[in-house]
Amino acid sequence: MQVAFVLPFSMLLLVPVGLYRLNWFFPALMILLGAHYLPFASLYGMRMFLFLAGILIAMGVMIAFWFSGTLSLGAWATGLVLLVFAWIGRSIATDETRTRVTTGIERTI
Repeated sequence: MQVAFVLPFSMLLLVPVGLYRLNWFFPALMILLGAHYLPFASLYGMRMFLFLAGILIAMGVMIAFWFSGTLSLGAWATGLVLLVFAWIGRSIATDETRTRVTTGIERTI
């Protein structure tokens, strides 16, 4: 639960970034969002979140250094990456559920 508060508190760092160079706002947000997803790999036991975090961080750095001429490129790239990984995560969860049902294994917590 406390991991969820990391991103809103760290978003305060975006204020000076946006004041210094507005076109770095979305790449900086991509880096923060990628760092936000890192603990999810151990919390949920899904390595998918490591790949998501790595892609977001790498794309944020690349956009900030080489493609910072446009403001919205980072926003569109982030939206696309999140949609792709939402689809991947759903397919992983669906396969796990299907496997548990067919093998008769039910886990209660």
